[in-house]
Amino acid sequence: MQLNLLPQKTGVYIFRDGSGKPIYIGKAINIKKRVKNHFDLKDANYRQGALIEKTKKIEDILVDSEIEALLLEANLIKKYKPAFNSQLKDDKDYLYIKITNDQFPQVLTARKKDLGNAKIYFGPFPSVNKVRETLKALRKIFPFSIHCKPGMKRACLGYHLGLCPGVCVGKISEKEYKKTIASLKLFLQGRKKEVLSKLNRELGIYSKRLEYEKASEIKNKIEAVSYITRPTRNPSEYLEEEIGDIHDRELLDLAKNIGMASKPVRIESYDVSNLFGKQATGSMIVFTNGEPDKNEYRRFRIKTIRGISDIAMLDEVLERRFKNKWPTPDLIVVDGGKTQLNTTLKVVKKIGFSGKVISLAKKFEQIYLPIISKPLILPRNSDALKLIQRLRDEAHRFAISYHRKLRGKQFLTDKN
Repeated sequence: MQLNLLPQKTGVYIFRDGSGKPIYIGKAINIKKRVKNHFDLKDANYRQGALIEKTKKIEDILVDSEIEALLLEANLIKKYKPAFNSQLKDDKDYLYIKITNDQFPQVLTARKKDLGNAKIYFGPFPSVNKVRETLKALRKIFPFSIHCKPGMKRACLGYHLGLCPGVCVGKISEKEYKKTIASLKLFLQGRKKEVLSKLNRELGIYSKRLEYEKASEIKNKIEAVSYITRPTRNPSEYLEEEIGDIHDRELLDLAKNIGMASKPVRIESYDVSNLFGKQATGSMIVFTNGEPDKNEYRRFRIKTIRGISDIAMLDEVLERRFKNKWPTPDLIVVDGGKTQLNTTLKVVKKIGFSGKVISLAKKFEQIYLPIISKPLILPRNSDALKLIQRLRDEAHRFAISYHRKLRGKQFLTDKN
């Protein structure tokens, strides 16, 4: 077995014995590093040593994200039941959201074994914390009962906090309560516009008041809401098709939808991050043939802009980028709407860029194209949308990580 040939990418790895039977299945962000770790620990205990001794072949399956790796790992473990894996009993790694079949339905988080009394459930979701954060945000918009029932002597704590509509003390009728639950169901089925609109209004209020901590909390809620409804690939796709073929299909679908004659090989995506104008940063991430090309990523600390102006910051980042002799992109994607798109078009026109430019509005995942006034909204199961979402998330992650680093340095400076 040549461990050095294993990919340093996210996915699932399968240890097979001499007959080709899977005896252990695992997931990793870096498959090569994780598998090598197994072999480094071969003398740590009998079980690990026995696993390495019986392993004759290692297979890898690449995927796009940690979430998909988790789902694919579980799928394969359930299918093959490898001898050296701890069994995932009752899907204990996953969390569901269930709505009970009571007169006044309760909305709860649950494991698979606890779904018996559910009228409807959503999931599984691999991230426990994000699911709970999202339910907290939803409960402020669609107040619902968790444990209280009609006819209680005193109102529950949730009622006093504005999170329960008063099921416990008869403050809401069964008909009105079920209307609220129906709205919640619609949201969990993908109708998230109302929720995001409310959260963005709150974010605007806190921003004007300069209440940084509360604004940051609202931002986290917006991200959590986006997470819970974000479509992911079915893990079985990675068993039926190579990841390179999946990415090729995504690129062709994107090219078709945005009017490109051929698929984009190099895509550059830009994002800016700041906390009310402070520690402002910009980022450029690059996808080559549909995959992150991290050696090509670049960071920009905003130098000329003071105050809050994402448009001006984006202008500065783009001007500085095109002063460098880096490879020319086939497609540029900027975060924002029509205004951000027009800003980018002005900059690239100066330097004679002939590639395609689009912008992506995070709020409702709308794509803005030059000349066309109405945004493009891709179907939720679109291959192109999955590619665009990976670009957006990676650009935001990269920008935020640098922004936090600068904030940390500023914090240490202030303390000293």
